[in-house]
Amino acid sequence: MRAKVALALSLALMIVVVALTLTRSPLRVVRVGAKSKESLGTTTGSATVCQTGETLPASVSAIRLGMQASFGPRVLLRAYSGSRILTAGSRAADWTGSSVTVPVEPLEHAASPVKLCLYVPANSERLQLYGAHAVAAKAAVGREGQVFPGRVSVEYMEPGGGSWWSRALSVARHMGIGHAISGTWVALLVAALVAALCALVIRLGWRELP
Repeated sequence: MRAKVALALSLALMIVVVALTLTRSPLRVVRVGAKSKESLGTTTGSATVCQTGETLPASVSAIRLGMQASFGPRVLLRAYSGSRILTAGSRAADWTGSSVTVPVEPLEHAASPVKLCLYVPANSERLQLYGAHAVAAKAAVGREGQVFPGRVSVEYMEPGGGSWWSRALSVARHMGIGHAISGTWVALLVAALVAALCALVIRLGWRELP
């Protein structure tokens, strides 16, 4: 009986977490720094990378950086106006892929020019930096004055309008495009089949519990 109660509570908690997550607004890009995704080099271990001449829009709650890692380490990000820190944030060592999104405290007003600095503590990961090639005077600078061949890709993001719930139909419509059999109903059919499969697995697991 205890096992079934624990399973029921776990399922209820999972449903609540998913529902609350879908009530949040997805992030949208409001400004893009370096647009290209060219390789700017790699770093291993602790690293510091700064670049000047950025514009930080108001209401930005996250900044996406062009960095790739198999299992990314912790990333700290600070935005400076002169020697004063305008905003800062950090991302735990749980990211992977060709970019990392760091949450920051939003500003009430836009700021320019801004210097962005990212800090990576000591680790064993090999990080690949991406961005656009630029002249040395505008390029990103690393620890001990190391000059990279360009500027790291930066995207400034803020919460969009509406929740994920309000975008469900639009997402389903886009998922159904580009297939041999296309239409919104394709995504809805897949979702229904997944839900039915989950229900079947839960039912079988419930029957097997003591």
